[in-house]
Amino acid sequence: MKTFSVVTPSTPLSSQFAYLHNHVGRDLRLDFLRGLIMLVVISVHMEYFSLFSLFAWGRIGYVSSAEGFVTLSGIVLGVVYRRRLSREGFKSCAIKLWQRSFQLYRINLFIILSIAVLRMIPSINTFEVSNWVSLAAPDQVYPLYPPVTASWSTILQQALLLRIGPHQFQVIGLYVVLIALAPLVLFGLHQRKTLLLIGASCLLYGINQKLHLSITGAGFERAFPTLTWQFLFINGMAVGYHHEKVLGYLIDPKNKPLICIAGLICLVFIFLSLNNPKPIFWPWRTFSLIDPAYLHEIYMGWFQKNTLGLGRVINNIVLFIVFYYALSHYWMPINKALGWLLVPLGQASLYVFILHVYFIILFSSTSLPGYHNFFINTGIHLATILIIWAMVKYRVLFNLIPR
Repeated sequence: MKTFSVVTPSTPLSSQFAYLHNHVGRDLRLDFLRGLIMLVVISVHMEYFSLFSLFAWGRIGYVSSAEGFVTLSGIVLGVVYRRRLSREGFKSCAIKLWQRSFQLYRINLFIILSIAVLRMIPSINTFEVSNWVSLAAPDQVYPLYPPVTASWSTILQQALLLRIGPHQFQVIGLYVVLIALAPLVLFGLHQRKTLLLIGASCLLYGINQKLHLSITGAGFERAFPTLTWQFLFINGMAVGYHHEKVLGYLIDPKNKPLICIAGLICLVFIFLSLNNPKPIFWPWRTFSLIDPAYLHEIYMGWFQKNTLGLGRVINNIVLFIVFYYALSHYWMPINKALGWLLVPLGQASLYVFILHVYFIILFSSTSLPGYHNFFINTGIHLATILIIWAMVKYRVLFNLIPR
């Protein structure tokens, strides 16, 4: 992602560990959170039981990396383009957003077609990125590409419409559409129609909870229907556009009761998730205080991922509030411990997203995952994270791979 300037509120943070912002430069707290999301993306998309996946799969409530990615992308966009709008005007901003959308579309095509080519090489295992297998039902395999014998004209046609491609990259397809629509959102924010935009976004979200429409016909709509997931992006843009008020309110010590309430709600969601009778990648006994059938009913009604259940939305909101507050007030020790790793990954999140797809193919083409060994799998995850981090640090292929 591109560098942005952020002016944070003048609310003083009294703690000696607090985030010391200057008035020019990036908000490293947002970069840190995006880096954390990238860590989860790698751990979850490389579906191996390891120290990383142990905590990445459903341990802190009903949240996933996708919601955080879409929301933070909207927040960052709101921050960036409010300032750019005042310097360059709406027309220039709209053109740059459409150029960014088209760039993301080209990246999608490259990823899709490169995997189609790699499928033809016998020594390369592309199964993990060309099929989707539910961990809950491993015998059910859903192909994400036409058969290898399909004509290239068929593959190209499906690729151009984004109807095929790795499920690990599908959220970027959603991002193509959201960025293309962002100028309309930006115009509304600039015209001080924020409440109208939020209302329209909520209405579309509510309607699609009932109708389940796929407005693009693209493959990503199965997991990330646009009319539903726009809710996170548009509201994220509104938060970013008004970040001085909104984010400033969250870190103001006077509003600590709000943080306490958000923290308590987080604990409730964690408790619910720990009652999961079939936790993924969690070998130890969890709570069994809630009847599994009733918990399943709660999940289907409130926490489904593809339909973005309202409970999942609330879970993500309170988690962001708690994390942002913690980073603001205890930045020094947190940054010292993990900032060296997470901030660079967050600042190059698209770069990381692109590379991790090929690391999945790389390790899948070795015998290492086949040993099903906790320590080997932890090594695979750790090696992937550190190699990508080093590539970011030393700007490897930065002139070719977008960030």
